[in-house]
Amino acid sequence: MPLHRSHADMVSALIIVLTALAGAAVWSHLPAEIAIHFSASGTPDNHVSKPVGVALLPALMVGTLLILKGAFRYDPPDTPRVAATITVATIAFMGAIHGLVLAWNLGYPVPFDLALVGSLVWAVFVIGYAVRAEYVHG
Repeated sequence: MPLHRSHADMVSALIIVLTALAGAAVWSHLPAEIAIHFSASGTPDNHVSKPVGVALLPALMVGTLLILKGAFRYDPPDTPRVAATITVATIAFMGAIHGLVLAWNLGYPVPFDLALVGSLVWAVFVIGYAVRAEYVHG
């Protein structure tokens, strides 16, 4: 059953809340400075304070959700499920990235090469889905 816009909004909001709660749950185990950006080799190259590191991506997820809702309202796809699928996939992707950042800062080994490949595969599938739904089967 495809996600409808209201279901997509609820699922996206749930993912954002769970992402924020994950940061709160591990707060006491995180260092004072959190690495939030990494080179292709997995070396951290940007750090922020713990409050910023825990709250930044959930806040960006809210902003992204609002931007997507506005964009799809301004230029709705021919198939409504496309907007819902892209919205949930994007918010879930951002939540996964936040999880990887938290894991690295907690001392867990994060395979950055697999994360990069996973990001590229995610992009190909989401873009491929949207193009196929809108232009091939639309």
